[in-house]
Amino acid sequence: MAIPSDIEDFVEKHIKLMISQTESYLPFIKVAFPYSNNVADGVYNLIIGSALSVFVNQYAMRMKNPTVEDFSDFGKIALKYRDQVDQFFK
Repeated sequence: MAIPSDIEDFVEKHIKLMISQTESYLPFIKVAFPYSNNVADGVYNLIIGSALSVFVNQYAMRMKNPTVEDFSDFGKIALKYRDQVDQFFK
């Protein structure tokens, strides 16, 4: 069973919003965390952690549980945005 398209769209829109907000806060992030070895990893983890919460909540609102395959598909969605976050810190 694949992720329902409305949930996938909702999650993707949330990730894109978080990435656009990251772009807005980039000057602050670079100044506030000057000694971090990999700020990109931290930012990516925060974005995907937030999106994971949205993903699970969308299922809960439908009184369903995501399957193992759904979580795997979520991981594929999340991975699509990894390079985009990395580009902020190069």
